[in-house]
Amino acid sequence: RVGQIIISFAENNVTLLLQWAVDPEVRETTINFINLVLTCTSIPGHFPVDENFSNMFFTFWYLLQDGIQDPPVERSKVLHQMFCPIFLSLIQTLLIKVQYPEEEEYNSWTKDDKEEFRCYRQDIGDTMMYSYSILREPLLGFMCNTLNSGAENPKETQWQLIEAVFFLFTSVAENVDLEEEVHIPSMLSVLPKLPYNNVKYISAALKMIGSYSEWINCHPGYLNCVIPLILQGLQGLQNSEIAESATMSLKDVTGENLDHIQPHAPQILGACQHAFQSGLLKTRDSMRLMHSVGQVLSVMKYDDIMQYLTSLLSPLLQELQNLITREPSTPVKAAILSRLSILGSLFSSLDTERDKEDVKVKPRSTEPKPVAVLLQQLAPIIQGLLANWITDPGVIEGICAMFKHALKTLLDDFGLLSKDVAEMLVQMYQVNPSPAILDLSKQLIIMHHEDSQLSPVVVTLLGSLSTITLELFTKGPQNYTDVIEAFMNLLSQVLKKSKAILTTEQCVVQMKSLFHSALQALSLPEHQTVKATCSFLGEFLSAGETTPVIKALVQEEGSLLLDKILRAVGGESARGLVENLSDIFLMLNKHYPENMPVWMNQLLKQEGYPSPKVTKADKDIFIKAVLREKINKRKIREVSKEFSLKCRGMFGTEYAANTGFP
Repeated sequence: RVGQIIISFAENNVTLLLQWAVDPEVRETTINFINLVLTCTSIPGHFPVDENFSNMFFTFWYLLQDGIQDPPVERSKVLHQMFCPIFLSLIQTLLIKVQYPEEEEYNSWTKDDKEEFRCYRQDIGDTMMYSYSILREPLLGFMCNTLNSGAENPKETQWQLIEAVFFLFTSVAENVDLEEEVHIPSMLSVLPKLPYNNVKYISAALKMIGSYSEWINCHPGYLNCVIPLILQGLQGLQNSEIAESATMSLKDVTGENLDHIQPHAPQILGACQHAFQSGLLKTRDSMRLMHSVGQVLSVMKYDDIMQYLTSLLSPLLQELQNLITREPSTPVKAAILSRLSILGSLFSSLDTERDKEDVKVKPRSTEPKPVAVLLQQLAPIIQGLLANWITDPGVIEGICAMFKHALKTLLDDFGLLSKDVAEMLVQMYQVNPSPAILDLSKQLIIMHHEDSQLSPVVVTLLGSLSTITLELFTKGPQNYTDVIEAFMNLLSQVLKKSKAILTTEQCVVQMKSLFHSALQALSLPEHQTVKATCSFLGEFLSAGETTPVIKALVQEEGSLLLDKILRAVGGESARGLVENLSDIFLMLNKHYPENMPVWMNQLLKQEGYPSPKVTKADKDIFIKAVLREKINKRKIREVSKEFSLKCRGMFGTEYAANTGFP
C-alpha cells in the first residue's frame, strides 16, 4: 500500500518533481524521493513469482524522461546532467530484474507466470529505450563493460546476465546512431568469444544481431563477425526458439546488407540448403529462410541462381507433385499451403533488378527473371492442384498469395504469364468466388491496363469476373458479402487508375447491371461491404465528368441511387454508415448539379419520406444544406448525420450523444 501511494504521487506529479529538482531549496528532498522510487523498482526477487510490485513503476520512469527532455533546452540540459546517475542506477537495476531465474526454478513456473514475465521483460525493454534518450553513450558503455567482463570470466559469469545484456542491447538498437563506432563494434567483436551453451542465451544473441542489421550495413566489415554466428544458430534447428531467432536474424541481416552480402553468399546458401534438408523447420521458419535465400540469390549471376534453385527446389516441387495425387485431407491441405507459402516467400524476395546503392540507372537485363522461369515450371503443378482443390477456399487463397508475391517482384515481366494467370483466375472464380482471386485480379489489371498487348487480356478478365459476380446477386448477395466487398474495391481501383477499361465494348454492355448491383449492395448488412460500394459509386459518379457513357447512365438512373441513399440515411441502414453514404450526396451535387436539385425535391416532397418522423421544414433545411455543399465533405457529413437522427427520432437525445452522434 505504501508503494502504491509513492507511485501514485510520483506519476501524478512528474512536472512538479522536475520543478523542485531545479530549485536548490528542495532539490535534495526531490532526488531522495526519486531514489525511493528507484528502491521500489529494484525490490528483490523475480517478477511475478517472488514479487508483483516492481512493474508499477515503469510508467513513472517514462514520464520522467519525457519531462526531462521538454523545453526549454537550457533547463533540459541541467536536468539531464542531474538525472544521469539516477538513470544509470535504474539500468543497473533493470539488468538484474530482467534476468531469468535458474532453469529448474523457471520450469516450475506456471504458463501464466511465464507470460507475465515475458510482458514484464518487454516493459523493461521499453524503459531501456526511454532511458537511452537520457544516457546514450554511458548506457552502451555500461553494457559493453558487462559483456566484456563476462567474456573474460566465462566460468564465473551466469548465462542469465549475458542474456540480459543481449536483451537490453536489442531494446535500444532502434535508437542507436548508425555512425556509432565505439560500443557497437566492441559488442559485436566480443560475440565470438562467448560460450553458447543455453537456448535462451543463443536466441537472445541472434535477435540482437538481427536488430543491428541496419547498423551493420553502414559497417559491413562486421558481417565477417555475425554471419558465422547466425549460421551456427541454423545448426540448432531442433530447438524451435533457436530456429525462429536464427531465421529472423538471417532475414534481417541479408535484407539490410544486400550490397555487401555477395562474398558470404556461398556460405549462407549452403547453410540454408542444409537447414531445409534437415526437415526440422516449421513453416514460418522455412518462409523466413526462403526469403533470405531469395535476397542472397538476388545479388548472384543468373546461371548460378538457377543452378542453386534447381538443387534447392527440386525436393519441394516433388513433394508438391506428390501431394496433388493424394486424397484431399486436412494434413494434405496443410502441407500444400506450407509449400505454397514457402514459394511465395522466395518470389517476394528474389529480385535480380533490385535497386542498388551505387547504381542510379539500372541496365535492362537480357536474361529472364528467375521467378518467371520458376512460375512456368510450376504451371502444370498448379493446374494439377486445381483439379483436386479448386473448391477449397484456403488453397485458392494460398495460390493467389503466391502469384501476388510474384507479380510484385516481376512487375512488367509478369506480362508473359498474364494470359495464363488470367484464365486460371476466371477458372477458379467460376467454381469458388473468393476475395483473394479478386485482389490478385485487381493487381493484374492495374499493372497491365496501359500495355497495348495485354490490355485485351485484362479487359476480358474484368468482363468475366463481372459476369460471374453479377450472377451472385441473383443467388442472394447476402451470402457473398466478402466477395462483393472485394469486387467493389476492384471496380473502385480500376476507375481510379483506368477509366478507359470500363468504356470498352465488353464492359459498357455490363455497366448498367454493375450500377444496379451496387445499388443492391448498399442494402447489405456488413459495414465494410457498404463502405466499399460507396467508394465505387463515388468513383463512378466522378468518372461521369469525363466519360459520356457513364454520365448518360447516371442522368438516366441517378434518382434511383439518390432514393437508395436517402432511405439508407433515413433509417434503413445503420447509423455508422451515414458518413460514407452521405459522400454520395457530395459527388452527385458536384458532378451532376443540374440533376441533383430536381431529384432531391422530387423525392423529398413525398409524404412520410424517407421517414414519417421528419417534417417538411426539416426536409427543406436538409435540401438547402446539401445543395449548398460541393466541396466540404465534413460539412455534408454533419448535415446528413443530423438529418438521419431526426429521421430516427433520436435528434437531441442523450442516447445519440452517448453513442457518438451529436
